[in-house]
Amino acid sequence: MRATCPDCGAQAHVTAFFVEDDGKRLAALLGPMAPDLGRAVIGYLGLFKPAKTALRLARAVKIVEELQQLVEPGTVCNDERSGVRRPASPATWAAGIEQMLAQRTSLTLPLANHNYLRAVVFGLADKADAAAERAVEEQRRSRTSSTGVSGTASDSPLVNQLKWINQMERLGGEYTPEWAEGERRKARGEIRQWLSSRI
Repeated sequence: MRATCPDCGAQAHVTAFFVEDDGKRLAALLGPMAPDLGRAVIGYLGLFKPAKTALRLARAVKIVEELQQLVEPGTVCNDERSGVRRPASPATWAAGIEQMLAQRTSLTLPLANHNYLRAVVFGLADKADAAAERAVEEQRRSRTSSTGVSGTASDSPLVNQLKWINQMERLGGEYTPEWAEGERRKARGEIRQWLSSRI
């Protein structure tokens, strides 16, 4: 069976791509990935290819290992100094890579690291987070308009939880901004799970 390299177009028997140890390591890294992420990662590797030479398999393995470490926590952070993280599934990472591949001509290639991808994925995750909050707010408003009741009695559990977290953060002490951000993330994750179970 013959295979074609999606980046350079080289054709060879499928086993030729896995003769080297690094080729086997690369296959072992890609194998367990979600299919959409694995396909996107193969294209993503092409963004690291030097202009006049091929991307070495050892370098490809290192890139995929680094990427795997970014995906595994299930969150994304655009800037580690701020500590703000957003939930990011493998599908979100795949979407971020696809977005980069679509704008390949506007990128400065070869890429040196994953910083731009992190920024793209953070943007996608932030939009999803905002959409979940909007859905909760719309649900609260529709409940208020249908019952004619307003104020804290009609607030959703998420709104009440976020208010409580904000109050605790204002108290300071052990209630640090990092603690508050973690609690907000947990609360939003719970409401996202609840919303997805209702669809």
